[in-house]
Amino acid sequence: MKRVILLWILAFSAFGAGDVLQQLSVSKADAARKVVESFAHGNVDYWSVRGPFKAATPAARAALTEQVLVWTKAYVNSPQFAKDYAAYREQARPDAEKRPTVDEELKKRREQRNAELAEAKKAVAEMPAEYRKAAEEGLKASAEAMKQFDTPEFRKMEREQIAQELQSAADEEKERLARWNAEYPADPKALVKKRLNEFLAGTAGVDYAAQVVNKNGKLRFANAAYEQKPPMWKLAYRAGRDATEKARAFAQGWVKEL
Repeated sequence: MKRVILLWILAFSAFGAGDVLQQLSVSKADAARKVVESFAHGNVDYWSVRGPFKAATPAARAALTEQVLVWTKAYVNSPQFAKDYAAYREQARPDAEKRPTVDEELKKRREQRNAELAEAKKAVAEMPAEYRKAAEEGLKASAEAMKQFDTPEFRKMEREQIAQELQSAADEEKERLARWNAEYPADPKALVKKRLNEFLAGTAGVDYAAQVVNKNGKLRFANAAYEQKPPMWKLAYRAGRDATEKARAFAQGWVKEL
């Protein structure tokens, strides 16, 4: 969940200009949807417009960066974004489980045991005579063992066990809801601020002058330590100083407003 602003740049670099938007065959609805998803998950598929951004000059990249961020901020500050995000958030809400009461679960288990015993009796009755006697002995033993289920001690133990299982299920559902609320806060401003700060942290101290070398057909940083940098840092390096610093300045100003 670390890729945010630069991914918007790559994915929505033309959204500020209608003619470029048309050239990329990207609708405003798709653009809005991807912005919501990028905030929700901190990631977005930017490959469809990676080519045009990569081919642009550093100055053009910076200009595109400013366009996309202005567009994105305007959308995020609009009532439509609040509506779109609320709908997306609701879709991600964990399903509430319908749990029985302890008495309902007790009744269900007893009925299930009785049904299983009745089915076993039926199966034994239909067995060939040469096998039936041994099966009847086993069935008799099972029936005797089942009598313990009707003792006060067992009923008490079973009730306590069911109560624990239902409480555990309720606790797990509560934890899922807590994670959902943390990942998708009701106030989208909290999520926006979180993603902006993630971007600023992930793109701090990028060495734009870092050298790369070809190793086994793949470009690698000459400084091996840079290979351990997080994906956001590497993406910022590829985007370049002009675009990244433009985005960082914009993000810093936006965070202050939030």
